[in-house]
Amino acid sequence: MPKQFISEIKAGQEVLSMFAATDKQVRTAKNGSQYLSLKLSDKTGEISAKMWESSPEAAGGFRDGDIILVRGRSELYKDKIQLNVTEILPVPDGGYDSADFLPVCPYDREGLFDQLGKLLANMSAGPLKRLCADFLADSKIMERFKLCPAAKAMHHAYIGGLLEHTVSVITLVYRICNHYPDLDRDLLIAGAFLHDIGKIEEFVYDTHIGYSDAGRLVGHMVIGSQMIDEKIRSTEDFPPETALILKHLILSHHGEAQFGAVKLPASKEAVALHFADDLDAKINAIRRIVANADEESNWTSYDTIFGRHFFRGFINSEEPERGEHNPEPTTGGASF
Repeated sequence: MPKQFISEIKAGQEVLSMFAATDKQVRTAKNGSQYLSLKLSDKTGEISAKMWESSPEAAGGFRDGDIILVRGRSELYKDKIQLNVTEILPVPDGGYDSADFLPVCPYDREGLFDQLGKLLANMSAGPLKRLCADFLADSKIMERFKLCPAAKAMHHAYIGGLLEHTVSVITLVYRICNHYPDLDRDLLIAGAFLHDIGKIEEFVYDTHIGYSDAGRLVGHMVIGSQMIDEKIRSTEDFPPETALILKHLILSHHGEAQFGAVKLPASKEAVALHFADDLDAKINAIRRIVANADEESNWTSYDTIFGRHFFRGFINSEEPERGEHNPEPTTGGASF
C-alpha cells in the first residue's frame, strides 16, 4: 500500500499506513477506562496517537520500536494534529522499507567526511593531531560516526546528523580562534571533533532514534571520555595534562548541569566549545521549526522547547529576501 507520510497528514483525514511506534503507554482516563497512548514516527516527523477501544490487547501485540500498521483518523487537538486510532496490526520483519522511517542528512556524507579530514589535517603536528588521526583511521568507529544521528529529536536528528554537526562545530571553532588568537586552536579542534563521539554508543537507530542502555545509564559525555582514554593508551607519548584538559572539554560542553554537563566549563576553550556546539544545535533546530511551519504565515506555531514563536519573514511581501545563505556546510573560507 502507498505510504502516508506524517508531514502530509492534515486534520480530518482517514489514515491507513505503517509507522514506527514508540513511547507506548496504557493509561487510565478520568472515567476509569483504559486507553493506549503512543508516538508514531517516520522519516518526515512524529505524531501523537491515542487508541480508546481494545487498547490493552492492541498494546500487547507490539514493542517500542516496532513497525505497525495503523488505521485511524487525524484530528486537531490543542492546535496540533494527532491520530485517533481504531486498529493496530503488527508488521513482520521485511514487510516494510526501512528508508521510510529514518530521515537522512540532506548533504553528501562522504563529502562531509572528506571535509572533516581536511579540517583535522590543518592541525599543528603534535599529540592532539595524532589522537584525532587515530580516531579518523579507526574504521569501526568512523563507519558508525558517519551514520549516527546527533540527537533523538532536538537537532540533527537523522542519519549522518552527528557528522554534519561535527563538521559545522569544527568550522565555527576555526573562525572563533581567528577572532580570539590566544585560544588553544588544536585543543579546541580536537574537542570539537570528539565532543559527541560517545553518541555512537548512546543512540540506537534502526526504525527510530532511541537511547541504548549505555546512553540512558551513562550518557555520551562519559562514554566519549572513556573512548578517549582507550585511544590515548595506544597513542605514543600522549601528555597526561593534555588528556586531562581535553576530557574536560568533553565533560563540560553542555555548559550547565541542568542540561547534562558533568562539569561546568572551566577554561576559555571549554566555554568557546560550549557556545559553538550550542549555536550549531539551536540554529539547526530553528531551521527545522521554520521549514515545517505554515507556508502562509509570517510566524511559526509556538514551540514548547524554545518557549516562543519564530519569525519566518514577511511571506507575502514583495520586498526581496535579505541575508540569503548557502545551505551547504562548508569551511566558509576560514583560514587554517
